[in-house]
Amino acid sequence: MVPYENIQFQLIDTPPLSKEYTDPWFADLLRRVDMIIGVIDLRADPLQQLQDALSMLRDWRIFPTGTEIPADLKKPPFIKRMLVAVNKMDEAKDEEDYEVFLELSEMKLPCIGISVHRGRNLSALVEKIYDLFEIIRVFTRAPGKAHDPSAPFVLPRDSKLEELAEKVHKDFKRS
Repeated sequence: MVPYENIQFQLIDTPPLSKEYTDPWFADLLRRVDMIIGVIDLRADPLQQLQDALSMLRDWRIFPTGTEIPADLKKPPFIKRMLVAVNKMDEAKDEEDYEVFLELSEMKLPCIGISVHRGRNLSALVEKIYDLFEIIRVFTRAPGKAHDPSAPFVLPRDSKLEELAEKVHKDFKRS
C-alpha cells in the first residue's frame, strides 16, 4: 500500500512483460487493474522496452487512455490509465539520457524519471498516480461529531452530490 495524504493506493509488483515467457494469468490481471505503471530501465535500451511493452499490451487488447484503438478489433478493448516510470536516473548525467528518451520515443503517455536506488522522485511518482486517477476526496461530518480528516470519501472528479450521498448511506440518495 502506498499512502498519499489520507488515501491508500494498492500497487502490485509483477514480473516484467516478456515476449519469451508470460504467465497465463498476467494478461487477465492487467485487464482488471485501474492503472498500469510501466517501469523502464534507462540504461537498457529504453525505447525497445517501451515498444515491446506497448506491443504486448496491444496483443492483449489493452490500450493506454488517449491512444488510437484499431478499428478491426474483434473483441472490445481494455482502456487503461498508464504511466511510464523511467528508472535508474541515479546521476546528474542520466537527466540528459532521459530527455533524449522522451524526444526519441515521442512520448505521449504521462512519464516520470525516477531512481529507486537513490529514492529520487518517488514522492512525485505517487503524486502523479493521484493526479492520473482524477479523483477528489470529500470530508464529511456526522451530526454532533467532530470532523474526521482520516477517512474521506474518494470519488471521481466529476461526481455529483447524489453519488456522495449514496456512498454515505444507501438511503441518503433516495431521501
